[in-house]
Amino acid sequence: MTFFKAALSDIRQRILARNPCVCVTTAFILGILFHRFAPCTASSLVWMATLVISACVCIASAQVFKKIHIHVLVFYFCIAGYVCSALHQQRYTLIPQSDIVVGKIISNNEEKAKTYKVLIETLEESSCKSVVYIQKDSLSQSLRYGDVISLKNTFRPIENKDSSTFDYKAFLANQYIHSQAYVRSGQWERIGHQNSLPSVCMKLRGNALETLKKLGLDEKNHQLIAALTFGDKSLLDDDTKKEFQTAGAMHILAVSGLHVGIINGLLLFMFGFIRNRNFLWLKLLCCILGIWAYACITGMSPSVQRASIMCTMVSISLLLKRHCSTYNTLAAAAFFSLFLSPNDLFSIGFQLSYAAVLSIVYFGTLIQNLFHPETPIGSYLWGIIAVSVAVQIGTMPLTLYYFGTVPTYSLLTNIVVIPLSFVVLTLTIVVLATSWIPLVSSTLVSILNFSTTYLQDAIHDINSFPHPQIILQCSFKQSICLYFLIFCLVIIIETLQKRREQFELISI
Repeated sequence: MTFFKAALSDIRQRILARNPCVCVTTAFILGILFHRFAPCTASSLVWMATLVISACVCIASAQVFKKIHIHVLVFYFCIAGYVCSALHQQRYTLIPQSDIVVGKIISNNEEKAKTYKVLIETLEESSCKSVVYIQKDSLSQSLRYGDVISLKNTFRPIENKDSSTFDYKAFLANQYIHSQAYVRSGQWERIGHQNSLPSVCMKLRGNALETLKKLGLDEKNHQLIAALTFGDKSLLDDDTKKEFQTAGAMHILAVSGLHVGIINGLLLFMFGFIRNRNFLWLKLLCCILGIWAYACITGMSPSVQRASIMCTMVSISLLLKRHCSTYNTLAAAAFFSLFLSPNDLFSIGFQLSYAAVLSIVYFGTLIQNLFHPETPIGSYLWGIIAVSVAVQIGTMPLTLYYFGTVPTYSLLTNIVVIPLSFVVLTLTIVVLATSWIPLVSSTLVSILNFSTTYLQDAIHDINSFPHPQIILQCSFKQSICLYFLIFCLVIIIETLQKRREQFELISI
């Protein structure tokens, strides 16, 4: 017990004390979890009054008891997490109440076998998010993000299919979606359009994909690039998704830190001509604006939010000449994401994204320091292996719990797929930038077609290997136990490092 107490105290001093955002975000998450398991209904005024009163109490307590500042901070942000979750939850009603429902489309038009699927948010006093399936015709085909439509109230609660083990109802409830409707032709009409930043971004994404198609991009490659570059997986067929999942390459289809990092690198290269230190702020500002523009175009998923916030904070720290802690930056990104949407905490994408990055930051460095190749190629390959192993350590319990499978050749997949995805993403951006030059764009599209086809063939070949995945289902309690074992491993590593540092000091 003394061993664990000493290790926990060391972690508190070396990590938590130097990274206050970690404490704040952890408390905020605890408040969200408390609201999930013990919800309470009250008006918005009551919740705001609760925040103000608790702030006053915490400030007074900190003034009277000088040694409990950290405890007061944790207590207040725990309350803030609970209140924030409650306010978001009560913002949306379960089912629209009026006979005629007027709502704005807040998603792309996704084509199904006999319908077009859209997500709408009602424009009534109490908002409601709903999934709407509209019968196929020429009018429904033309629906776009931001269109305002009116339809008859045929909404019903979301229900799970008896034949499926996936909890579809809970998945949509985490996005504040509680109802759905099927609308026939003639039971709805488009009555206007509301321009907004998301609608403009979706229009830009649609124009970019249409430009790629007109330049001669193959249909199957067009579908893959829509997912890999712009985060639109609605065009991908189920077989392609399954192949990427089995090979352990689904992370390149979910726009994440890898994509944002590539965009940031390209922007830094583009604005490399700004070498004067006095204009460093202009260079960084252009990069930040470019990253957030890309994040908006790709749909602002939790992983993109995290990467964009982290890049922004690193850029600001460079401008201010301040040290930027990775743990602090990661915690701050999580806090802002959860403040905007507390239920993201329960989404698979959010959990996998932050678990992967946290594991890379801690275990990736340790693994990479175990071996130092002498050649650039060896260093590159070892870097990919170290990051891949670190990601598996951090995300394995979640992967086993949600998917019940382990990709057998994930290391090989990452060695092949990561450089290819970099080539495809870079070529896509260059093709769009030179689309007005026929000869250049046609040549680059041919190279893009070849690279994308090669990427898909590589994934297909990896899937043809024997036993491409291992079936291993894990319960919620078992996944918690696995994370507890990982936490114990961290404590052991931290203790060994501290003892090695003490031994080195004694030797000196």
